[in-house]
Order: sequence, then C-alpha cells, then structure tokens
Amino acid sequence: MAGSFIVRSTLLVVIGIIWDMNKIQTLAKNAVLKGKRVLLRVDWNMPLHEVPTEGDLLKVERSAETIKWLKKQGAVTIVATHLGRPKGHEHNLSTVQLLPYAEGYLGDPIMYCGEDLETEEGLIEIKQAIQSAKNGSVLLLENVRFYQGEETNDKKLAGRYASLADIYINDAFASCHRKHTSVHAIAKLLPHYAGPELVNEISSASKLLEKPKKPFVALIGGAKLSTKLPVLSALLKKADLVLIGGAMAHPFLKAKRIQIGKSYLEEGSVKLAAQLVKNKKIILPQDFVVGKSLKSNSGLRRADLKEVKANEMIGDIGPKTMQEWSKIIKSAQTILWNGPVGAAEVTAFSHGSMVLGYAIASRARGKAFGMVGGGDTIPLAIATGMDDWFDYISTAGGALLEFIATGGKIPGIIALLEKQPKVKTATAKKKASSVKKKVVKQKSSVAKKKTGKLSKRK
Repeated sequence: MAGSFIVRSTLLVVIGIIWDMNKIQTLAKNAVLKGKRVLLRVDWNMPLHEVPTEGDLLKVERSAETIKWLKKQGAVTIVATHLGRPKGHEHNLSTVQLLPYAEGYLGDPIMYCGEDLETEEGLIEIKQAIQSAKNGSVLLLENVRFYQGEETNDKKLAGRYASLADIYINDAFASCHRKHTSVHAIAKLLPHYAGPELVNEISSASKLLEKPKKPFVALIGGAKLSTKLPVLSALLKKADLVLIGGAMAHPFLKAKRIQIGKSYLEEGSVKLAAQLVKNKKIILPQDFVVGKSLKSNSGLRRADLKEVKANEMIGDIGPKTMQEWSKIIKSAQTILWNGPVGAAEVTAFSHGSMVLGYAIASRARGKAFGMVGGGDTIPLAIATGMDDWFDYISTAGGALLEFIATGGKIPGIIALLEKQPKVKTATAKKKASSVKKKVVKQKSSVAKKKTGKLSKRK
C-alpha cells in the first residue's frame, strides 16, 4: 500500500535516536489520494459547557489545514476524535456539537455520521455514507470514547474502524500518550502515517531534548506535582534551571519547612517534592501575592517567602520573583513554558504568568527557541498578544510532558514506527467485490444462454 503513495522521507532526532521517516512515514504534499478513504485521528477535545476560547479552538484550526489538503488531493476524509471523558453514550459529549466550529474553519459542510460503530446496523450505515461520499468529502464520526473498547485498545473495535478506510493518519499528538484503539491498535491494521501537525509537535518537542541550546530554562506551573514529577525529573537532566511556580511549588516549600497558610496542597506531594528539593537547578518563588481567598480581591498583599499567614492563601508569585525570573528568561537560549504560576483564571492572580509570558515571547522573538505547551498555558500565551513570537505553541498537555519524560516513547508514536501491515483496504475490497459480482453476473449470463440453447434444442 505504501507504494501507492509518494512518501516523504525526513529525519526526526529524539534523545539521540534518529527516527528515519521511512519508519514513521508521512505523506508527501503531492501524494496520490484521489478516491482513497482516509481515517484521520484528530484531537478536538475541548470544554463545551461554555463558549470555546481561541486557545480551545487552536486544535480545530490546525487540523482544518490537514483536512483542506486531503480534500484538495481528492480523498474522502473520515474524522475521528474524542470529547471529554464520557461514561457510555452521553449526548452532551457528542461530537455533533463540534460541527459548527469545524465547518467554520474548513469553510465547507461536513457530513455527520453519528451511528453506533459497535452495532452491525450502525457500521453498515456508516460504510454506506462513506461509499456514497464524493471525492473531497469530509465525514465526522461519533465520539470514539463512547465505545468501551476505545480505552482498552480493543482489536475488534480497531477492526471496525479499519473496515472504513484505506489508510490511517494520526494528527492528534495531544492524544498520543494514550494507548487507545483509535491511536494505537488501529495502526496495526491499516497503512499508517503521521499527520503534518503531529510532525510539527514532535519536531518542536525534540528541540528540548536533543542538544538544546544553552542555557535551557523550563518554567513549570500548575497544581499537581504527581502528574509532572516524571517530566521534572527528565528536565532536571536536560535543563540548566527549572523555575517552579503555582500550587506545584507548595509541596517544595513545605519540604523546606516554609509555611503556605491555607494554600492548596496535593495529598502526598510533600514526600514527592522531598526527592528533588535539594537539586540546585530548582528555583522556587521568593515572594507571593496572597489573600484570604482566591475568589475575591479582599485582603490582597505581597508577602515574602516566610511571611504567609495561617489564614492566607498563595495566589501568585510576587513582584520580586517576577523580576528575578524575567532576568533568568532573558538570558536563556531554550525555553519551555508549561503551566501558570498562579491562579491565573482570577485577574488579580494572573499578573505573574502574564509578566513571564511577555518575557518568554520577547526572548523567543530573537535567537532563543521558546515553546509553550498545555491547555492552561495556551490562553495565557494568546492573552499576551505576542503569541506569534513564540516559536511553537503545543496544543498538547499530558502528551507533551510524557513525550519529554519518556524521551518520545509514547504509544501513539510507537504505533507509527511499526511496519506497514499488508492488508486489503476498504477501496481494494470494494473493487474486489465489484469484480466478483461482475464475474458472477457474467457466469450467470453464460449459464442462461446455454440453458436457453439447450431448451430450444429440446
């Protein structure tokens, strides 16, 4: 099957391992795809309980470019994504809600196939819709997580997806850390390729890992240390300095016996922090903006490192820390920013993240490489009004962190490195079926003629 396309060959360097794109293949811009059924895995997961932000829609905007290219090549594009964490078929998490946004960026209508893929009737209806679709058409499937087999990497479910298409393209880097059917198992059954956005994500993240320009500074924020401990351990081996802010700094402060008042503290996180706190590469805030609540502006004040009162909560880094960390950033040649350094959803506690965002963008505009990643970080990067200055804004959160922590060895990428399967594709099966029917008709016709001749003889 791979021979049917023009496959682009390039090199990806990750943790000293050269990944030849003959192993992790991508389709060239002039690939012959006319009439081919392409199963495109994207990540359009976003909060729909409120109006999606510009940051939320960035995933859709980027995927639209891939879909436009597939349309231009004459492919029938079958789009698959997850949405939220449903427990079964939950109407409020149906992908039908994504149609207005996807159609808006695409500029063309999308056919919606909301039938149940796990039922024979549903599978037949989806296949009929695909077979009747004209070249250049785009179809959107129902939420992949509506099916029990998705999160268990089920081979039977993968087979159902494979029966719809000729080739599989993974353009969902944000989902690649999940060993799920639509990310991992499906690649064993169809000729598989990395999409343009997936390649962009890998190429950018690799610059943090393979001989990054020095000094390399990582700014890590957010709430839970447990989810970022592996990436912190990996970054401490690569980066020159790791600036830790937000609630993630709290267990480190407690490990140093510094009081944090009523501030949020993840259970069991102090023991985790104690493993790293003595590392000289870790830089913690030296002052804070505190208040009696993170929901209001009452009682706001600046507090030095050891001046947080028992009835106060840390909401942001203080001006002294903002100034010191900005200086560090201005001397960096490689910068990673993941996570806010305060409760940035509240304006009063967003200033630290914004100041550092300005500093990173300004530095990235020059010779330094500046990368932003994580759902909570993207809106802040955009809010600076300088988002074009960052070298790359990753739409991935957990996947980016796991990519860094494992040196790129995440399920979705590993699946794309596997050998191309030798299979009959949906189009090939359709042609074979058509030929078989013609042969049967011809035989039937011959038989009738012979029967007719014999009956006349009688």
